[in-house]
Amino acid sequence: MTVKNLPDDNHAPVLIVGGGIAGLACARHLHTHEVAVEVLEASRRVGGRIKTDQLDGYLLDRGFQVLQTAYPDARRMLDYGRLNLQSFAPGVRVRIGNRFYTLADPLRRPWWLMSTLGAPIGGLMDRIRLLRLTLGAALPPMERLFSGPELESMHFLREQGFSDPMIQRFFVPFFGGVCLDRRLRASSRVLRYVVRMFARGEAALPTAGMEAIPRQLASHLPEASLRTGARVRRVTSKGIILDDGSQRSARAVVIATGAPMAEQLLERPPRAASVAETCLYFACNRAAWHSRFLLLNGTGEGPINNLCFPSSVSAAYAPSGKSLAAVVVLGSPPPNDATLIAAVRAQLTAWFGSQVQGWRHLRSYHIAHALPSQRPPTESPYRSAVRIRSGIYRCGELDSLPGIQWALLSGRRTAEAVLRDLKLSGPN
Repeated sequence: MTVKNLPDDNHAPVLIVGGGIAGLACARHLHTHEVAVEVLEASRRVGGRIKTDQLDGYLLDRGFQVLQTAYPDARRMLDYGRLNLQSFAPGVRVRIGNRFYTLADPLRRPWWLMSTLGAPIGGLMDRIRLLRLTLGAALPPMERLFSGPELESMHFLREQGFSDPMIQRFFVPFFGGVCLDRRLRASSRVLRYVVRMFARGEAALPTAGMEAIPRQLASHLPEASLRTGARVRRVTSKGIILDDGSQRSARAVVIATGAPMAEQLLERPPRAASVAETCLYFACNRAAWHSRFLLLNGTGEGPINNLCFPSSVSAAYAPSGKSLAAVVVLGSPPPNDATLIAAVRAQLTAWFGSQVQGWRHLRSYHIAHALPSQRPPTESPYRSAVRIRSGIYRCGELDSLPGIQWALLSGRRTAEAVLRDLKLSGPN
């Protein structure tokens, strides 16, 4: 396909609006092919929603996030050795009644088999259906997961025959925590993809925090190509206009922001609702029971959906002798942060006892646009359009799916499209 009206100035860079991992992946791919790029990031550091703050010796990721080692494009683009990945335990612990039950992968943790079989999350047929779901998601080529019919995940699970206890006590806190929606309205395609990733890889944290991922991507680019504190007001096929009124010409422009900002730059009406979360961090003394398992709220009572101790996964997340607790609450928070902190602390106390009163609240992150809604219909991230119009492209979650794998894939796909179009531009 011949693309017309791209700027003729081959010395102008490709401008990438947004320094999240989609934009960085796109920039890296273009730079590898000797195309000049410039990344324009509105905030003071690259990484998009993947950021890690340091506070009193603790590492606080802005929102609970993990890297799934099975992500194909993460394996392609990231150096896992340099990230020094530390893995969560392969399984979860679910709070039901007055105790936690361990559900572990029997192939990786066979000594937890009896606990896994005995957990009151459903019957034997639920285990068989879960195995069938896992095999059906893990074995075919991944692109096949994003073709064919799709349902909201709640409807899909019921159609598959899962019992209500299995859905409410396992899938709601687990998959609801992944997509930040306990009503399980996300696409069944996304559900099957998540099941596949957990079956084929491990959930891990870089030793230095999640921000090590975008920092590693950025390290492959010339320092001069990364421009932070640069907020873009308008995008054209010839370049961009910044908030200060200055203009930059471009061979092509790639919009790599989150969906709300991308829609604003493209003057589109919002198409997908945002889902929100709050991540609260607490500091406490290290204890033997602070495990590497993700802890899920299987009762649906109280504000907490899930929590974990990142410092039990990577010791660098907390000072020596201390632990870091990360608590996730779904949805928009109450107007008063103190109200939410008190409610979370009360639930933690009910679970773990009076010791929680000594836990020090470090910080709360209220993230209004933590993810876009992933309700059907969804675009296949392998086939979604990356060209908006002549000279303007997109990568990231706009018209695709959110998440590290899809951000990296979309960055690469967009870069490949830009390379093809620059090579083929000109008259027919």
